[in-house]
Amino acid sequence: MPENADQQLPTNERQWDALGLLRRLQDQGLPAGRGTEGLHLATIKPLAAAGLVDLDESGEPDRRGRQWTVTLTEAGHRALQQDE
Repeated sequence: MPENADQQLPTNERQWDALGLLRRLQDQGLPAGRGTEGLHLATIKPLAAAGLVDLDESGEPDRRGRQWTVTLTEAGHRALQQDE
């Protein structure tokens, strides 16, 4: 995680929405990844680069592309708390 992850906040509403959705899913104990409505890899990758989420793209590819899963990091939780 980058040292300054607390300063690297999402830059648009779609990224904030994705963080909020991840928090709700994790609170319910549900997985998040490709196929989760409202989550798109293009939105998740910048959040992963900022250290706000852990992105795992190691799933087996299928006809629609590579499988991926994502979880919210502690820095992601702190970013959401700062926004409240």
